[in-house]
Amino acid sequence: MLFRICAVILCAVTSKAGDWPRLGGPEATWVSLESPLARSWPTNGPPTLWTVNVGEGFAGPSVYEGSVYLEDRQANQQDILRCFSLATGEEEWRLAFDAPGTLPYNGSRNVPTVNKDYIFCVGPFGQLRCVSREKHELIWNHNLIDEFKDSEYDLREPRNREESLARAQVPTWGFTQAPLLYRDLVIAAPQTRSTGMVAYEQSTGKLRWKSGYIGRNWYSHMSPYLTTLCGVEQVIMLAQPSDPEKSPDDAPPAIISSISPSTGKILWTNQTPAPDKIPIAEPVRIGTNRLFITGGYGLGCFALEVTHSNGNWETRILFHNRTVAGHIHSPVFYKGRIYETSFKEHRGTHTGLVCVEPDGRPVWQTGPDLQFESGPFLIADGMVFILNGRTGELNLFDITDDQPRLLSKAKVLDAKDGKAWAPMALSNGKLLLRDQHQLKCLDVASTKEKIAPVR
Repeated sequence: MLFRICAVILCAVTSKAGDWPRLGGPEATWVSLESPLARSWPTNGPPTLWTVNVGEGFAGPSVYEGSVYLEDRQANQQDILRCFSLATGEEEWRLAFDAPGTLPYNGSRNVPTVNKDYIFCVGPFGQLRCVSREKHELIWNHNLIDEFKDSEYDLREPRNREESLARAQVPTWGFTQAPLLYRDLVIAAPQTRSTGMVAYEQSTGKLRWKSGYIGRNWYSHMSPYLTTLCGVEQVIMLAQPSDPEKSPDDAPPAIISSISPSTGKILWTNQTPAPDKIPIAEPVRIGTNRLFITGGYGLGCFALEVTHSNGNWETRILFHNRTVAGHIHSPVFYKGRIYETSFKEHRGTHTGLVCVEPDGRPVWQTGPDLQFESGPFLIADGMVFILNGRTGELNLFDITDDQPRLLSKAKVLDAKDGKAWAPMALSNGKLLLRDQHQLKCLDVASTKEKIAPVR
């Protein structure tokens, strides 16, 4: 059922408006170049342009040329790719695919990745699908579990627990990764015993390459992260090498792998400096040869330096501390500083929305008073839009100074299940966000009306 609430747009976005075609936005940085955006809202929040009902889950939207794409779930039986008009919320078309099953924290999972020809999405049970944007039909699909089983373990009944754990399987909370596009390829990560990452031709689904082992997918829920280090393009992944039933403190460090997006060759590997049972958040590049990585369950945060000379790769940990303990959402590097949500429950010493320098020194935190309970955030026009995942309250912070300034806040989602964790998207002055039951589109473009900021 579709609800529309009329809103008058007094002043449209005037510069650098754009699509949000994948996880993390145009450049996968969680930073939008849209400007100007409203710097304050009425007490009931930004105007709601439209609302649609969705199935339970955590799949965020992507936006391409005026269309919103969302992977939904229906009755624990089907994955459904839905397409809405960004302007009106009207559903333009949908495709349903049989995918029966339930998961802990049930429902949809992943953000579609879209280009001018195709929509790529990964279902929670491991189906990678390519859909024609023009014809709205399935072009090809691959099963990231069935097609990369290990003959030694998967083609016979396990004889012991070790062999059972070695078998290819759906991750604990389902496949939670967004497909990565690189040139004419789409890249995903089965993370079985024999195959780490794979690349298919976008147009045909033909397998172009597969990498060797990079860790298992038992508790790995990270999306492949494309970056350039030392002038070389590479895809970064984190995954667990060991028994998934160990407690977070007893788990081993996660494997950090770098893979060539052209060939699938593993360029280098390292490991996290502390146990990292459940890698979820992507790293972020903070320099020509540096990555910032954070995680929950006791990992904290660290910086990894990468060097490349005479064909040899070397890596070293620059610092490791627990200033930031990110959980679900990826850190953002913006104007020389790192922003992340951090949790006391995951042993972070600074909590809420946290700003740190590239050397790990904390600048400020909104905690302990302001926490956001695994809600998503993004940065645009010198501001952070951040949702409280438990209450559905949207907060707007100015971060142009050395301390954050709360500009506005308003409850915009019911969030009655307390799990509004899905990634947001921002396109053409419209903020898209969801809880377990509804997807909403809010008008956050700058208006001529002046509203007093929060005191």
